[in-house]
Amino acid sequence: MSPANIPMPRIAAHSLTGCAGELLVILENLDKLIPYVRVASFPFAQSTNEDRPVDITFVEGSVSQRHDLEKLKHIRATSRWLVAVGSCAVWGGVQRGACSRYKPEDMVKEVYGEDTQIDVLPALPLRDHVRVDVELSGCPINASQFLSVTASLLKDHLPYITHKPVCLECKLRENPCVLLEKDLPCLGPVTAAGCGALCPSMGAACYGCWGPCQEPQMEAMGVILSEKGYAMEDVLSRLMAFGAPPHLFERMTVHQQRQVKTHERI
Repeated sequence: MSPANIPMPRIAAHSLTGCAGELLVILENLDKLIPYVRVASFPFAQSTNEDRPVDITFVEGSVSQRHDLEKLKHIRATSRWLVAVGSCAVWGGVQRGACSRYKPEDMVKEVYGEDTQIDVLPALPLRDHVRVDVELSGCPINASQFLSVTASLLKDHLPYITHKPVCLECKLRENPCVLLEKDLPCLGPVTAAGCGALCPSMGAACYGCWGPCQEPQMEAMGVILSEKGYAMEDVLSRLMAFGAPPHLFERMTVHQQRQVKTHERI
């Protein structure tokens, strides 16, 4: 078969419960992919969409409703590669953060009334329900990472995605440390890099929207922030805001209990 007769790879982009920020990034960079792929389904951007097997599907948003789960299972069954894009799809996002504090049924009733028919689920990342081939975190995702991941999958191999902390990017940009020099509650030491250290570069504290880095030192983070006068409840709240998994906070909770016992003895 000549190269001219080889069918172009087919891609799709879908949204579950999310803000569609990732879809905007994909849409804004679609012109770079058009020469190499065919967009089979992208309901956010086009009116005609095909429900057929594709090579790569990008999915943003968390599984927060029953129809999200049904849609995700169908996507998995019809996709060669499934890519979770954005912190909601990878970690559960602010939806999961909210569900860690309140029952999802109570939140829905508070907003929509007692008679609501919304079939809500505890917000969870895609990997908790189906096999995910690649996870690309971000709030929203980084365009360069998105294009790099797509290029790798089109060549039939899984991409390398760094999980180093934001502190690395701050060092590369020669940013002054807002945690040490300004005493701001910066979560850069435990947050995955990829954003280019946007917030610290502007003199603001990182608030963890990209999710945890590889092997985050959560207890040390809690110690540093508590020594700077931040209550452990506030530290945990900031860290949980974007849906980081609960097991990461177990050692921090132990440290918090030690603090309470120390204050009781004093």
